[in-house]
Amino acid sequence: MTYEVRKELIEEIERIRGNRRLVVLFNFDRASQPPQLTGLSTEFRSDVKEALFRVLKETQAEDGIDLCLYTRGGDTNSVWPIVSIVREFDPTFEVLVPYRCHSAGTLVALGARRIHMTPLAELSPIDPSTGNQFNPVDPINPQSRLGIAVEDIQQYRSFILEQFELDKNNDEEPDKRRQHLASFVGQLTNGIHPLALGNAHRVHKQILQLAERLLELQENSDLEIERAIKAFTQDFYSHMHMINRDEAKEFLGDRVVIADDVLTAALDKLLREYQSAFKFSEPFFLGAHMDDDLSKEVRFIGGVLESSERSYLFATEAVITQRSSLPENVQIQLPPGQPVPLVPGLPREFDVQLKRQTWIHNDEPKGVTT
Repeated sequence: MTYEVRKELIEEIERIRGNRRLVVLFNFDRASQPPQLTGLSTEFRSDVKEALFRVLKETQAEDGIDLCLYTRGGDTNSVWPIVSIVREFDPTFEVLVPYRCHSAGTLVALGARRIHMTPLAELSPIDPSTGNQFNPVDPINPQSRLGIAVEDIQQYRSFILEQFELDKNNDEEPDKRRQHLASFVGQLTNGIHPLALGNAHRVHKQILQLAERLLELQENSDLEIERAIKAFTQDFYSHMHMINRDEAKEFLGDRVVIADDVLTAALDKLLREYQSAFKFSEPFFLGAHMDDDLSKEVRFIGGVLESSERSYLFATEAVITQRSSLPENVQIQLPPGQPVPLVPGLPREFDVQLKRQTWIHNDEPKGVTT
């Protein structure tokens, strides 16, 4: 369960791939109960760019670079900088997908020359959700705001047109379209601030432009770029639809490669080693971890960036304290400064004080969640 073990598996995949150098970027998606703890899972973000540069700089890649991705997605604004830094070292890099490569991860894959997918591999639609200070307040959690799925706005407009048959050609269509679309706009702006809608429209345009630029990075005369973009932004109707390798190949053609049995076995072995080392497929139970300790220092690993030459970890260091949650109208007399003790049978409350959260060079060949 150390970097040295993972390094051997990385080198095995490099041999299978004809000595192409492998860079592994995993954003862990580990759940915690209760509460959801920061640092156990990470999103795809541009804060990995410098660490990625250092890994690529140390990697002798005369025969090309493979980027192995596992991510549930994240900031779409980080995709272009990450793709650009990889292309500085190999303009025709390829992506290996052992399992999840969603949203922003899918966008990165669109910029690659080839996408090698195992039977377990998943891409996803790239229609984003967007948020800013003008988004609607979350009624369940008034301290946060709801995200707006860009395609929901598009589909609402399509719904209005279809319900009033304005999508069909007829003599009255222009007047009817204006009347009902005016009502459509009124309903939207009554529930959503116009600046939030403007932001959603801007992000929609950005994604279309980004997808086109990524697909055009690699030469492929047979690829129908407009059809591919439409497939990944509109055709599946749900951001939660996971795109398997046959569907991906239908829209991306030769850019998608069905991984053979040898590569599939090696990628799956690497995936299971990360799952074993960092336990990111198992929920983390904070109460069981704390036991009866009132305070405990913890170190979580939420992501890895590794090659056979260098390893980086996204580490979170924190101090967690716990106490019993007392029923209303129940008071306990305690000396000043003494925390509420743990009372058997009562639920617990937790406080998390972050001490450090960043990508760090893995000086020691370890990295298990503690």
